[in-house]
Amino acid sequence: MVTAIDQDARLSNRDIVNNARITRNGLFNRERLLEGIQSSSFDAIVAATPENVTYTAGAHIQIPLMFSFVVTTADCSQAAVVNEADAYYLRENSWIQDVRSFRFGANAAAANGEALELLVEILTELGVTSGKVGLESTYIAWSYFEQLKKLAPGIEWEDANHVFNHAREIKTQDEIALFRVAAHCTDKAIHTGFAMCSPGQTEKALAAEMQANVLRLGAEALTHGHVHAGVHSTVVHALSIERPCAPGEVIHVDFGASFAGYCTDISRNAVVERASSAQQDIYKKLWEIEQELFEYVRPGVVAADVFRVNEAAFAKTHLTYPWGTIGHSTGLAVHEGFELAKGSDRVLEAGMILQIEPSHIEAGDARYHIEDSVLVTENGVELLSDFSDTREMFVIQ
Repeated sequence: MVTAIDQDARLSNRDIVNNARITRNGLFNRERLLEGIQSSSFDAIVAATPENVTYTAGAHIQIPLMFSFVVTTADCSQAAVVNEADAYYLRENSWIQDVRSFRFGANAAAANGEALELLVEILTELGVTSGKVGLESTYIAWSYFEQLKKLAPGIEWEDANHVFNHAREIKTQDEIALFRVAAHCTDKAIHTGFAMCSPGQTEKALAAEMQANVLRLGAEALTHGHVHAGVHSTVVHALSIERPCAPGEVIHVDFGASFAGYCTDISRNAVVERASSAQQDIYKKLWEIEQELFEYVRPGVVAADVFRVNEAAFAKTHLTYPWGTIGHSTGLAVHEGFELAKGSDRVLEAGMILQIEPSHIEAGDARYHIEDSVLVTENGVELLSDFSDTREMFVIQ
């Protein structure tokens, strides 16, 4: 039976997403960011990535043409630097009053040089001409960093990624409410795509259906949309192609979208017409492993131990886990903050949103993969991607 998108639920969900877009204060944990700044003895920190500029400015910067910066001092004074085109949007939507813009130059290097000069100008006016300033050092290219050091020789520049991670890894109540909608609607978009599909439909057509569904349900953009059938699904991260989905083939979907800047990442399997007993067995084992991981995840657990539990669970089956991570934190970026990987010493806390994703590639058959979004609660986890029943693969008739 074809599952239609619920119109009333869609409007309700859109209200939540639109409210998040318009009033972003609740999506910003100001106190936790300041705690990180002060505990690291920074006089100020500078956001530079689209995610951290969005987080600290309260306006979703989608496609940065050139450098964008948000300065936040230890006493929470803020100012921003952005190119002349994006300045219109930032002034209209951000809570930051001091937004300084630079013009397009003959090339990006020239324009970014002007952005660096404005950044130093802001720091000087805020009284930060010496001391320690945190920067997203993994985002600023070496040549620009050298230019910045010459413009502000009295400042000691240090990496501040840990400060932003500290703030963003624990979600506010508004972020959680938004992500509940986002994960549910992404799962619904996939499920509805399966329900609208018929044998012989191409991978590309199925992907387009899911993409249209998620946009109708309130997303403003797509982050990724891998839809592959049969042996083609064993080629990880390949593009969907005009290839018909044949009877007996398992379809693999790894799909996500952006809701007010927050990124979803859900994976599902379906089978065309009928699954073999071997296919059913593989999928059942994978689902059981995911349930075991759900039971294990809770506050106080170390990320590396989640990976260890996953290894032990796979060892009890004839399946092989192919990756070095069993999941990751998520938020404004698909992979945000840390991985549930061997060697990761991050201790899980209530308020984190994680992706749990056991996977197995069966040579000559398909990639089996279940990925869900969960909220770490005081007592365990809450499943956020909760629209579909994943105990068995969806059957496309």
